Amino acid sequence: MKDTNRGEEVRRAICFACSSQAGVLATVKDGKVIQLMGEPDHYLNKGWLCERAHAFIEHLYHPKRLNYPLKRVGERGEGRWERISWDKALDEIAEKLREIKEKYGAEALATIGGTGRGHQETFKKRFMNLFGSPNTANAGQWCAINSYIVETAIYGFLTRYKAGPHAAKCVVIWGGNPDQSRPCEFRNLLELKKAGTKFIVIDPRRSETVEKLADMWLQIRPGTDAALALGWINVIIEEELYDKEFVEKWCYGFEELKKRAKEYPPSRVSRITWIPEKDIIESARMYATLKPASIRWGLR
Repeated sequence: MKDTNRGEEVRRAICFACSSQAGVLATVKDGKVIQLMGEPDHYLNKGWLCERAHAFIEHLYHPKRLNYPLKRVGERGEGRWERISWDKALDEIAEKLREIKEKYGAEALATIGGTGRGHQETFKKRFMNLFGSPNTANAGQWCAINSYIVETAIYGFLTRYKAGPHAAKCVVIWGGNPDQSRPCEFRNLLELKKAGTKFIVIDPRRSETVEKLADMWLQIRPGTDAALALGWINVIIEEELYDKEFVEKWCYGFEELKKRAKEYPPSRVSRITWIPEKDIIESARMYATLKPASIRWGLR
């Protein structure tokens, strides 16, 4: 899309500020990006961009952005560097990698990077594949992927929150503030609320998510989440709000769980968490009876 009168061109792009990868319209003039806007036709952000995306122009053209190789010339920690050419940098790196492989074997090399945003993660994995080492990782394997694997094994494949006939009737946001941390996802949560989904938000502070979504806000005392969970389980078991057939067919250790949860009646949980007893009971009933229901994990 071109504006010949102003010498501008709009190009489609993707934002790599997070793993959501929102659609972007970038306005380019004289070879330089001058404006970023959300892509209205993108399935996820639908024309909206968060602050991180808007900051990319500053990041791209910041005078302190590193655009060339630097080689350490002093001891580690001294902060002494010299600029070298790309050819020299690549030759020295290649020679060092060759030495490592010949002396110790390919699997002596390991790489670790950021959260896998963009094509650099794909290039890194392909390089390691050709080099002969499987030892590559990114930050997501510590902060998120373990939870993905466990939840997929227990509950099934992860999906996005979207309004529709199969959408959750109750969503619990436990320890997260997606209004600020996951803005594209938060738009879907707002659509769910408009469609009638009930929201329980568990957070010590009155966050933006509490203000915009919560039908019930449980202002929990920090560090007492496990007690609240056991209190909910207590209510659900005592009032027989659980799926007995499913438990009998698929669950192991239910009697032990029942015994443990019996130690946490709502009255005790209220003293531990500082949440009113009636709110503990009401929220447990809401979660157990509005089906299907979902608990949004609190990483983000």
